[in-house]
Amino acid sequence: MKRFSPPPFPLLTVCSLFLTVALLAGSGLGRAAEGTRPSLASLDQLPTLAERIGRIEQFMHERYYDADGLMYSHWNWREERPFVPADFQATDSTMMGPEPHAWMSYENSSFISGLFLAAQCFRYQVTRDPVALDYAQRAFHSLDVNYRLTEHHDPSQLGPNQRAGIVDSTPAARTPQNGFFCKPYYGQATDHTSTEQHFGPLFGLYHYFKIAPPATKLRIKQMFSEVSRRWRTAYRINFFGEVWNLEESYPRAQRHMFTWAVMHRLAYEITGEPECLEEFKRLDALYGAVPTPRETSIGLGRPRYISTEDRSFHVQIVMGAELLAQLEPAQRDRYLRGMRGWWDYSLIGQRDDLASYYFIRVDALTGAWEKLPTSIKPRAHWRSSYMMQNATLPICWLGTRERQGLTSAILIRNGAGEPEAPQRRLRAVFASVTKDHLRWFTDPDGVMPKELRWMLNVLQGDSLAFHSLGYWYARAHGIEL
Repeated sequence: MKRFSPPPFPLLTVCSLFLTVALLAGSGLGRAAEGTRPSLASLDQLPTLAERIGRIEQFMHERYYDADGLMYSHWNWREERPFVPADFQATDSTMMGPEPHAWMSYENSSFISGLFLAAQCFRYQVTRDPVALDYAQRAFHSLDVNYRLTEHHDPSQLGPNQRAGIVDSTPAARTPQNGFFCKPYYGQATDHTSTEQHFGPLFGLYHYFKIAPPATKLRIKQMFSEVSRRWRTAYRINFFGEVWNLEESYPRAQRHMFTWAVMHRLAYEITGEPECLEEFKRLDALYGAVPTPRETSIGLGRPRYISTEDRSFHVQIVMGAELLAQLEPAQRDRYLRGMRGWWDYSLIGQRDDLASYYFIRVDALTGAWEKLPTSIKPRAHWRSSYMMQNATLPICWLGTRERQGLTSAILIRNGAGEPEAPQRRLRAVFASVTKDHLRWFTDPDGVMPKELRWMLNVLQGDSLAFHSLGYWYARAHGIEL
């Protein structure tokens, strides 16, 4: 098989024709190839788990990149294609800012690229199959394309700043954003990002560094150095018009800043730069106890609180804690305690089918939880245009389930607490992998408001990548599925 070889930096376009063909096929425009395109529709008909994971990976490699090489985030689940403007109606409630088709298409692009890159590294470790290297090269290329969007972005060309109808004639100097993985809405540079949009890439690059070609290793080293340097100055992100200072945003800081500590420690491992190690030590001293949201809520005097995506965030904590347990063995017990606490926390709100209620009320003292009834604020009291941020609904998110496929294996490998529960959960996740398990949201009680029903037709790219990563991680460490 001829390998796909993405261009070295600086970015070239030698693969543009190939990628354009892949995009046309993925969007449903390349009808001549309809019969040969990998599809997820018959995933449950494949007889073995290995074949199902192989189909997911082939689907991602051959169809899940845009014409410039950026990996997609979420797709139209039913039709297995990128979202287009016509998929949404004016009455649909979505996040403000980018149009919904661009938001969905690129929201987690860098995160998913990094996860899939790591998965192919573990796959190569197990199989020594050169195809895994081809897949890894293309996932790396997606990260490289993303990184170059802001690396080559000239902020001085953005034009004047206007505030409340007044143009600032003496704007502050703006410098390039080296060290920044963005959420590339429309396939373009943006100032939107998040913690996981950096953790996923660095996790993948850390594992790829061991097997990457020499020129790519230099590029990876550059990325680690610049990411660590940039974020040491401030942990501020733009979240759809809101500026979040993560280090000063409690209780958000506890889970985000531990993850940043991990990234600085990885940067030191790759670059040897002492400033990376110093920042790791600073953050680890503040956040290395790895408290779960239950512990955080007790500390803030909130005996009961409403939980949403914080349970799925356990995956970054568990992944990061394992890395630190390896790199800082003197603190291994502390990190293993932290990863187990977060894994246990991820089980809260989960149904027997492993779908998690997105909104639950948790008793911080006992861990008891309850799903919440439908409640939507009057429109005049909304803080954003997105109904999901102004309501509680008994709907389910599948994002925790696929993450537990990886985190359960990590607990088993590291001996973090009793193994029976993680072993049961690992088997349950991989006992049945169907297209239904790749959705974003489900509505078991039939209560989803019409303005949000589009969310039930979303193929979640996170799920594709986590199924691949969890499978190959377990195989690489001799853990039975």
